[in-house]
Amino acid sequence: MPRRLLLGCLLAALLVSLPALAARRTLRYQIPQDALEGFTFESIRSVTTRVETPPTEAETYDFDGVLDRMRSVQTRTTGRMERLVGRVFRDGSLGVVARLVDVQASLDRGQGPAPLDVDVLEGKSLSMRILPSGELLDSFGWTHFAGAGRGADLVSELFTQSILRLPFMVPKTGSVPSTFRMRLPLDPMVQRELTWSLAYTAATPPADCRGACIAMDYTGTIAELSHDKHPARRTVLAGDAQVTGTLVLAGNKRLHRHDWSITWTRSLRTEREDGSLRGALAQDVTIEGHLAAEGR
Repeated sequence: MPRRLLLGCLLAALLVSLPALAARRTLRYQIPQDALEGFTFESIRSVTTRVETPPTEAETYDFDGVLDRMRSVQTRTTGRMERLVGRVFRDGSLGVVARLVDVQASLDRGQGPAPLDVDVLEGKSLSMRILPSGELLDSFGWTHFAGAGRGADLVSELFTQSILRLPFMVPKTGSVPSTFRMRLPLDPMVQRELTWSLAYTAATPPADCRGACIAMDYTGTIAELSHDKHPARRTVLAGDAQVTGTLVLAGNKRLHRHDWSITWTRSLRTEREDGSLRGALAQDVTIEGHLAAEGR
């Protein structure tokens, strides 16, 4: 009896503590449900690529010429993101639609920047189902961006960084941890799997943020292990990144500004149908970006 009584007390305590743990979250985005939000953005992406195992099929092509073009590339993308709430679900999650407008870009292969045609990105949108904490439950529309010439590599971070998951409370002294997984369904055969581990600390709000603004610096890591399961292009992407940034919420808890820096080390392996290695690449990728609310 004493043992059964002890187990019963422990279970009761656990059940009582679960709502209390959920109630500990005091930090949430206040995304307006009856207004269109606007943000300006900039993203600078530098990519260095090394071939570790060239595919034998490449021997009949100008492989060295292709490699020269992709060996070191920097792109700069600017524009505006518009965001609105299209649906409110019963569990309190929001169906948010983000759209890109006025997009411009340049590309530099070591000979100076030149204009890059990004008309394909103009007006394209992505739908995300999120909790007010920034937790991404699902996303739809990546097929509009994924694939050669569609620009996913230029703008994908803009969508995810616009709703970066918040810590459960505002950091005051020390740091507040936040660990979460993010799944991005690029198409029926490809899903990116990213694990974020961040530590938030208090920062000084910028002078242009009015009211009781909240500013937080964060540092941490991202780990990725993603697969393309299409039988004709079986691919494994593995990567680790160091990430830093500053997130600022206005006094009304709306996103005021977000600056970030992500440095990736990635390996990309393609396989044949029998599982043997077709080819392998290694990449170093640095992404510097920011989003800033309009009408601040």
